[in-house]
Amino acid sequence: MEKDKQKYLEALRQNEGKEDEIDVGKSLGFTKEYTDKLIEALMAEEKITYYAGNTCNYKVVE
Repeated sequence: MEKDKQKYLEALRQNEGKEDEIDVGKSLGFTKEYTDKLIEALMAEEKITYYAGNTCNYKVVE
């Protein structure tokens, strides 16, 4: 899961809020359920934060 978290984090960073968080996961071949787990883990590690954006609801903590 560590590699997937890093892949998702980088994809989220490159996404810049253009696609929603589930579509970002799908672009990497992840299911919605797995993407939700990655988001939960990254939030617990404080690597992403909830952000009520136009499309994507999470942003990378720099």
